[in-house]
Amino acid sequence: MLIKKETKAIALGAFDGLHTAHMAVLQAAVRQKDCGLAPAVLLFDQHPQQALTGKAPPRLLTDEDRDARLRGLGLEILCASFGEIKDMPPRVFFGEVLLGRFGAGALCCGYDYRFGAGAQGDTQALQTLCGEHGVLLQTTPEIDYRGAPVSSTRIRQALRGGSLEDANAMLGRPFGYVFPVEEGEHIGRTLGSPTLNQTFPGGFAVPRHGVYASQARVEGAWWPSVTNIGVRPTIHNSAEGDCSPQARSETHIPGFAGDLYGQRVAVRLLRFLRPEMRFGSIEQLKAQIVIDTQTAQKEG
Repeated sequence: MLIKKETKAIALGAFDGLHTAHMAVLQAAVRQKDCGLAPAVLLFDQHPQQALTGKAPPRLLTDEDRDARLRGLGLEILCASFGEIKDMPPRVFFGEVLLGRFGAGALCCGYDYRFGAGAQGDTQALQTLCGEHGVLLQTTPEIDYRGAPVSSTRIRQALRGGSLEDANAMLGRPFGYVFPVEEGEHIGRTLGSPTLNQTFPGGFAVPRHGVYASQARVEGAWWPSVTNIGVRPTIHNSAEGDCSPQARSETHIPGFAGDLYGQRVAVRLLRFLRPEMRFGSIEQLKAQIVIDTQTAQKEG
């Protein structure tokens, strides 16, 4: 079959976590470059659940982080309004959007991909449409982890439960985030462990409150660090498990003393060490910070 040079190999899916199942679809599109197709990924302006139910699930990536990772794979980012296409019949979406607007020469999707109004279209319907129009279709198989399909929902559940090993395995990388460093109350300095303070924005997935072995990317390198996520109950007398949207990430980087206020710093979590706790005194907290730092350094 002859393929036009300027046509695209488009990856289809939600891509809200870029986990191992998503990456299989994206890499399938990238491989189509060998066939003369331009690898691309179709993204929507909002999560489908936001448009359909009025509430999107917690985000696993910021748009900036997601887009940087996609471009790093060599993918062109195509954008469409989900509100515009959600009521299109499958055949109309295929013809007007995938073919007419974006020039699809190949499509890549997961085994369970659904499309069109009411999710009427499935991979079998997509195969039929592709066959009618001479478009290649590559469907990736189910990617399992511990006996069940990898999904963003399972990753969110693992993060909430502190099962970082499971979350990272399904992601195919350490869970992390890139947020601006804010000026805090300088309490960390009085405790002998100055921290990078970052606030989780509303709608972002907040892992279980507690202490994590982590790494922070500073000055172009990953530094071993220890991160506390939560509401600092010893300082603020808050209950452990508080789900306030203002939960913070406080990362201490042993040996680093630079000023990073206002900069966007990447932090990735390697292992859950312990739950967030309320200590009886500041001295007890300081002693525990020393222990946490030593433990985290072994991981990083």
